Amino acid sequence: ACGYEFTSKLHRMFTDMSVSSDLNNKFNAFLKQDNIDLGINFGIYVLQAGAWPLGQAVVTPFALPQQLEKSVQMFETFYHNRFNGRKLTWLHHLCQAELKLGYLKKPYVVTVQTFQMAILLLFENTNALTCKEIRETLQLNPEQFHRHAISLIDSKLLVAESEELMPEVTLRLNMEYTNKRTKFRITAAVQKETPHEVEQTMNSVEEDRKMYLQAAIVRIMKSRKVLKHNLLIQEV
Repeated sequence: ACGYEFTSKLHRMFTDMSVSSDLNNKFNAFLKQDNIDLGINFGIYVLQAGAWPLGQAVVTPFALPQQLEKSVQMFETFYHNRFNGRKLTWLHHLCQAELKLGYLKKPYVVTVQTFQMAILLLFENTNALTCKEIRETLQLNPEQFHRHAISLIDSKLLVAESEELMPEVTLRLNMEYTNKRTKFRITAAVQKETPHEVEQTMNSVEEDRKMYLQAAIVRIMKSRKVLKHNLLIQEV
């Protein structure tokens, strides 16, 4: 048995998935009607604040790559025309993308997170960039840059001239990269929870326990009708 708040959130999650699917279909129809070509496959999930376990949902500083600007702007135009007054907050750190790597001996398709994608896209017209150049171009904070740059280095797609990613350190494309799989995924380094996120998790667990205990008590009392307090504690 689950509490009302839990089932309500679950219902809103299912609703969001259904609504998002419908929005994607209507957005594609909107683009087709106006003969707009985004140049990429673009899909979104519009989620209700408070229904999803998104943590603090902090908007991380990020300069959107040029390749995505048109898609984001067109969706915002489409969405606000349909839902005037609603606010869209882009959670780029929760997004992912598929990139086709065409600069190697054989083509690969790699699934990456948004910030990883943005870093790789900077190498379209060059083979080497400094950490400072990447950070300043994408406006990433040090933590996010380090986390996603390290994941690309560990995966061997990028090569760093030093283990410590100081501003002047150069990152290069690994032109000799090979992989047995032509389609693969790169994950980011695990990020430590902040004290606030730990507190949120503990509160959520405590709330779930409370609802479980309430459901157990109701179930037992419906069956027993009358029960002494000490015996009820033992039953639960």
